[in-house]
Amino acid sequence: MNNRRTVVAIPASYDSSENLELESTKKYLSYLENNLADTVMTTAGTSHFNLLSNKEVHDLNKCVVENFKGKKIIGIPALSTNQAIEFVEEANDYIDDNTNLMALYPERFYEERFIKNYMHSIREKTANKIYIHGKTIRNATGGVWDYNSSILNELFSEQVLEGIKEEHSNLYKSYDFVSKLNAELDVIVAGGSMRRFEFLESAGANAFLSGVGNLFPHIEQQYLDGDRGASLEIEKRFFDVFMKYGWHKSLRIGLDILNLTCYNDRSPWPQRDPEEYKEIEKIIEVIKNEK
Repeated sequence: MNNRRTVVAIPASYDSSENLELESTKKYLSYLENNLADTVMTTAGTSHFNLLSNKEVHDLNKCVVENFKGKKIIGIPALSTNQAIEFVEEANDYIDDNTNLMALYPERFYEERFIKNYMHSIREKTANKIYIHGKTIRNATGGVWDYNSSILNELFSEQVLEGIKEEHSNLYKSYDFVSKLNAELDVIVAGGSMRRFEFLESAGANAFLSGVGNLFPHIEQQYLDGDRGASLEIEKRFFDVFMKYGWHKSLRIGLDILNLTCYNDRSPWPQRDPEEYKEIEKIIEVIKNEK
């Protein structure tokens, strides 16, 4: 897989009554498209699947599919096998040839065969190969379990898998994990954007989930075009502020400041602190002036 690119996760947005609203999502997707974003994604964390009903997840997913011309990766909530199949069958009514579904295993880890069976059940109901949200899973006998290369390579050889949103819990172990994956898998690293990609690209990663690119896509594109030092320095200053208050909370505030989307939140999401808002606004203004 040689498609080096960023992948922008799309947050859910709400009106003042905390209802899901999609008009600003459409505006945000247009902003990304006009700034040459390649791929967008809905995903459990950024897209607030835990705060949305299944119908609302469908509404958000459909909005993304219909209002972005590039590649779309559309998340499936963590559901039972039967519910996931129902979700996929409904999604088939609006997904297009340029859209892949992404599955999130819903339970604790017992044996690999249960995970493989789950992914096969989803793949059998959709025309395109799927992605796996490679989130660390609680191990039934204690600790955690991370996806390994053998299970992913097997699913790839069986025409189930297109790629993975890689979230290995140990960054150094993730290098060995990525290096053993089939070279044709689409490996999108998450949890660190350019800095994580900088470490994992030589292992075989080809894409990364956006950070500063959620607000300023051109900065991450400059990185991919070869201006790595300057882009990484901007990302560092950006993350120094955004990670201080929590990535997802800061992202929503930042998108509001730029008048793109996420003007309101849904309870029990934490309230926006005025001091946090001011500091996030300050770093955004600094980055804007460097454009």
